[in-house]
Amino acid sequence: MLIKDFPLAWRWTDEKYTLLPQDVLSRVEPHTSALADKLFQQSLAFHGSEGISERVFSLRRIETSEVEPERVTDWLLTCHEDKEACVFLSWQPNMAVSTTWGIFACYWDAFCYPASDDLCVWSEAHNWVLFYHHEEFMQFGERRGG
Repeated sequence: MLIKDFPLAWRWTDEKYTLLPQDVLSRVEPHTSALADKLFQQSLAFHGSEGISERVFSLRRIETSEVEPERVTDWLLTCHEDKEACVFLSWQPNMAVSTTWGIFACYWDAFCYPASDDLCVWSEAHNWVLFYHHEEFMQFGERRGG
């Protein structure tokens, strides 16, 4: 799938919202509906009753409302430092992309929209997960015992 065909591409390609630099946008890979559904099903394994499962993950949390985006970026980069790590982002069964942790961390507010988005972001190794809640907070969880 081309980025222009992705349902949320306007967030990154329309100057009314955010224009991601072309070199950044080229590293955001949208997935077909079939793969997006598989990724969404994977993401459900991370969930507990109030976001990320505390039984499986040790959690950190940050409120994102009324906070400078740079502060959230700094927090994200303290949670996981490998900016080149490949991550999956899943909004719902038909919408998912892959990119790097650094791109997500630097442009998180172009991927996470308050009042509308619940977004799950996780590593290829499934050893950590981030959940953005539409009520404007993030949870970061590292897998317990690993």
